[in-house]
Amino acid sequence: MQRGKNPKKGESPAKRVNYEDHSLKFLDWVDSIGLEKTFLGRIVQLMEEKFFIRRAALIFLYCVLLSYTIFYQFDIPYNFTVGDVAKYDVTSPMGFEMTDEVTTEEKRLKAEYTVPIVYDYDTSVFERVSVNLIHSFRSMRAYYRETKWPTAPAQYRVAVKDFFQYKKQFEKELGVGVSDFMFEWLIDLRFNPRIEAIVIRNLENWYDRKVAEAPDRFIPASQAAVLGRVVHKNNLGKEFPIPREEILDLQSPENFELELKKDLNRFSESDQANILYFARSLVVPNMTLNKQETASRRQSARDAVIPVTITIKKNQNIIAQGSVVQPFQMAVIKQIENIRADKRKDIMSLSMALMLSVAILVFFSYLKRFTINKVKIEFKDVSVMMLIAFGIIFFTKIYMFITDAAFASKLGHFLPPAIFLYAAPVAAGPMLVGLLITYGEIVWLFTAFLSVCLGIMVDYNFAFMFVSLVGGIAAARGVYNCKTRNDVYYAGVRTGLVNAAMIAFILTMTKFDQEGGVKEILLSIPAGFLGGIFSALVAMMFVPLLESIFSYTTDVKLLELSNLNHPLLKEMIVKAPGTYHHSMMVGSMVEAAAEEIGANPLLGKVMCYYHDIGKMEHANYFIENQKPGHNPHDHISPFMSKTLLIAHVKDGVEMGMAYKLGKPIIDGVLQHHGTTLISYFYNKALDLKKEDGPEIGEEDFRYPGPKPQFREAALCMLADSIEAAARSLDEPTPARLQNIVKNITQRKFSDGQLDECNLTLKDISKVEAAFIRILLGIYHQRIDYPRSAGGGLGDVGHSTTSQG
Repeated sequence: MQRGKNPKKGESPAKRVNYEDHSLKFLDWVDSIGLEKTFLGRIVQLMEEKFFIRRAALIFLYCVLLSYTIFYQFDIPYNFTVGDVAKYDVTSPMGFEMTDEVTTEEKRLKAEYTVPIVYDYDTSVFERVSVNLIHSFRSMRAYYRETKWPTAPAQYRVAVKDFFQYKKQFEKELGVGVSDFMFEWLIDLRFNPRIEAIVIRNLENWYDRKVAEAPDRFIPASQAAVLGRVVHKNNLGKEFPIPREEILDLQSPENFELELKKDLNRFSESDQANILYFARSLVVPNMTLNKQETASRRQSARDAVIPVTITIKKNQNIIAQGSVVQPFQMAVIKQIENIRADKRKDIMSLSMALMLSVAILVFFSYLKRFTINKVKIEFKDVSVMMLIAFGIIFFTKIYMFITDAAFASKLGHFLPPAIFLYAAPVAAGPMLVGLLITYGEIVWLFTAFLSVCLGIMVDYNFAFMFVSLVGGIAAARGVYNCKTRNDVYYAGVRTGLVNAAMIAFILTMTKFDQEGGVKEILLSIPAGFLGGIFSALVAMMFVPLLESIFSYTTDVKLLELSNLNHPLLKEMIVKAPGTYHHSMMVGSMVEAAAEEIGANPLLGKVMCYYHDIGKMEHANYFIENQKPGHNPHDHISPFMSKTLLIAHVKDGVEMGMAYKLGKPIIDGVLQHHGTTLISYFYNKALDLKKEDGPEIGEEDFRYPGPKPQFREAALCMLADSIEAAARSLDEPTPARLQNIVKNITQRKFSDGQLDECNLTLKDISKVEAAFIRILLGIYHQRIDYPRSAGGGLGDVGHSTTSQG
């Protein structure tokens, strides 16, 4: 419907009451399904009630994020190849162990080449060759005798050519091929048995040694012998070394010369040459290279070599600037890249996330079991601790990356890399939590959690973890109840001293007897001290931001609010001077009482400064701001008076929210009356009640509450009532002041106003004593000086004469 037009007939006006929230429809639909009534729904509901599974799931997701951040490594690209000149120093960003592949390969090659070449030695070669020779010659001689050989040369040559029909058979029986010239020569000599005998005897002499084909191609020059393995059926598997000089190369004819000169003299020189040629053609190797067995034995020798493992320390120099990149250095860089890309990081992160989740749940279980109502953890507190822990870890990781890249790589030869780690402002985390959350139990558990995460992040450095734990607790203790901003810096100094002491003790135990250990100790001690100072600076930097985002009221914020030049206080002293003075008195009383019982005196004092700011709206309706003889309540009903009195609480809350006083202060404004009965106007209403009038209940004249939920608010309630009552006394004697303190405290206690705060009876006794001490100091009796000494100034009719 457009603005300015009247609704049509039968159409409902566009009013707020006709708006229907669609999210409610979804909730109604979920309720209509009735999932909670099913078996699975009841199980989920039961687990939620018993184990808070939704919170546990949220914690686990946070721990997964935290774990991945802890194990994440910033990648530094290394654009090097072997042979390049390094333009800058390259150091290892992590400590690890790796296999020295270059050295290991050298050892494997050395072991491989110590394995002798394996040859198969066949002892039956001579027997086989000689038998073939005998059979083939006998067959040819038989064919020769069966053939008629003419005497005429021309016809003889024709007969020789016809005899060539037996050549293939000869070659088959001989086992080797022969040339036509050689076969014709043998025909001419009628396959002379003398040639057969000479060849067999020379073959026997040659085979007394070992014959192999091109042994120099396969046997390394460094090997003096090879391994012969007998493959004859009678000696299968027998192995023995064969000196290299005993092996004849089949491809070297000079190794095979004819002996038995006496038998050769019967033949011409050309026949002797043919015999030698024929004999050499029959030689086959009796040693054959067994490549498969050699490769198998060499592989076994390689596998038997234990890999050479080297340890690379974090920040260890891998490549020096200006040096030539070597293969080993590239292997180290490749290993770093492989570790960064290793998929095991996912498993490690998941395992750590589960571990941290269990630790957090155990911590919360401990707080719930042993602190009962003393410690109240809100979701905001948990969120802030999660944010601070993540921020410190993320900041520390960036800090380490920057220092490694900018300083450690250039100054690593002079400054040990550990000093940059100890100078990290990790204690800022416990400082921030200590400033934002006042429960000591939460702070030290947070510090323990953060220290474990930091120790794991820096390669399981337990020394750094212990320094972070002790230094963090000292930092949180230093900012507890700080009264000035300088207290935060003093806390940084204290943290630095504790860090320096812990570093000195731990490194003396672990590094003193190592090379360069004394230097590392002397340099790490001042680094730890600077880490504490830096932590204070970081904490002061981020406290205002966290205060604004999460609406925290820290001691630093309280120091700002305690300034009497705050706009609200300046406005109060003008509009409600009586209330201003009353608030200052109440603040002094609460501060003294809080110090006695261990509460936060600064919070109590500042809360009291602002607890009655709502009275400024109707200042003249409150007795401390009224002029004598003028009381506006005399002219209005007790119900209206009650409404005006109660309204100052609501007005004070609205003003506190407008000026962003913070939750503790606003809670103090809301709770400082609790559900107290406004007895004066309640009794006045009873007196004015007509007989036939409606009943008047106490609940109509009580403040809406809530009752004080923490000790400082309870102290403000007591001090507020006691100071107002003491102000109304005509003669505030010590006895009357003590009675007022005890009676009002007893009345509040009996009325149940202190039931929801953790004040003990012992605390109440100390509070009473502190209140009495402050009141006696404020309302102590004074002697009246004589007129001659300036006394009697309060007498009626007394006038002061001005002297010129």
